[in-house]
Amino acid sequence: MLDNIADNDFDMNSIANKTETRTIIDEAGVMPLLENYLAENPKIGYLVFQVFQNSALEGVLPIADATITICKDMGDDYYISKVLRTNADGKTDQIAMRTVSANLSQSPDNDKVYTTYDAYIEAPNFLPASVEDIPIFEGITTIQPVSLFPSYGFAPTPSYEGDLETM
Repeated sequence: MLDNIADNDFDMNSIANKTETRTIIDEAGVMPLLENYLAENPKIGYLVFQVFQNSALEGVLPIADATITICKDMGDDYYISKVLRTNADGKTDQIAMRTVSANLSQSPDNDKVYTTYDAYIEAPNFLPASVEDIPIFEGITTIQPVSLFPSYGFAPTPSYEGDLETM
């Protein structure tokens, strides 16, 4: 699985044009998936996360230094991903995301007028969370709120299938 093609850049055009990266992608057989992704998502939308804790005593509290991993399934078990961190206000910087053209919404029989992404959010002393199908529209900033719950010293539940064994 090619999990993190672009560590610092979600712009797939720049990834496809980097010789070293392109060689790795070609050898893995991912280039057709990447080219299809670029062709289907020629436009740009934006995404900002707001990560917080709802406290009964103190209200809404921002969570600084939360790690957010945004990913997109390209098919054949290959993903593109981007890792972000929240600032002191619990927000991430705005990130440009590939999406479909807004012109698709002009056709009444077209139900794909946005592109979706998934995200996994974690922060020290909080239970992790995931958000699926975050919609990204051309030219629009999606603000994705995420509420995390304190872990109170408990480790998060493993996220794998199968029998749990005693450790």
